[in-house]
Amino acid sequence: MHSPLIAVVAGLLVATLGGCPKNVPGGGSVPGGGSVPGGGAVPGGLSGASGEIDPNTCGNYAAVDAGRKLKAFLQATKDLDTTLIETAKVVKQSCVMMGQELGMPPADLQGESKDVCDRVINTYKANLKVSLKAGAKLTIKLKPAVCTVDAQASAKAAAGCEGGASAGTGGSAAGGQCKAAAGVDASLHAQCTPPELSITAEAGVVLDASKLERTLKALRDGLPRLLSIHARLEPLKAAIQIWAQSATELAAMGPKFAQSFADQAMCITGQINALLSARTRIEANFSVSVSVSASASATASGG
Repeated sequence: MHSPLIAVVAGLLVATLGGCPKNVPGGGSVPGGGSVPGGGAVPGGLSGASGEIDPNTCGNYAAVDAGRKLKAFLQATKDLDTTLIETAKVVKQSCVMMGQELGMPPADLQGESKDVCDRVINTYKANLKVSLKAGAKLTIKLKPAVCTVDAQASAKAAAGCEGGASAGTGGSAAGGQCKAAAGVDASLHAQCTPPELSITAEAGVVLDASKLERTLKALRDGLPRLLSIHARLEPLKAAIQIWAQSATELAAMGPKFAQSFADQAMCITGQINALLSARTRIEANFSVSVSVSASASATASGG
């Protein structure tokens, strides 16, 4: 089941790209879906060489306590990775859309997300300098988006998952996987109110009405998307810190942990390697999305 955050960014991607995201990561054709060869019916599952996180492979590894906790952690990681891939796409496309409305050259809208968005913000500021009288300011009214995480549900889910985490394979590290999985899931399912943004300028301070209106339209169209993402990323900060620590602990357990699953050892090793590979991507996508959306928030606040 996709999280509300996945649904939001997927919806924004539709609005930004103007089409149906049939091939968007996180859609029905994501590798690791129910029809992928090597599912639960295959003894031992896949070798894990595909590089994709698939909590439903590796046979019946989740029948044991440590396997059940690992599966929850893998699922949370997959959901987190999918969400942040989509979020990073929406962040960049929102900036590209604003840049196009500002009349920026196509070459300036290519490259890394942060670079593109920085150029868009600089263009916006430059446009205001020539559109408004010196010292004039826009009238900006912003009601930020507010996101709420059900901490009680998260704690209950973690406690239910931990169960016998202190005993058997995985020990306390398995308990950490439960807490991380519950925290990520709760953050991805945060309930949020939409932002409300109004940007106007008094007629007496306007020098170039056409350029100003084009600039303000770009901001009104693009900033709310980035503001919404900024609010939804906030609850993930703490959850990602706990998740990253659990990933480190899982890696530290090394081959001994995977080998404890006997026939599924090779597959479990592949899944852990896929998780560690996803970690780099997750942290990079989260970092750039937070940075760009924070800049957008500062812009909307008059910064």
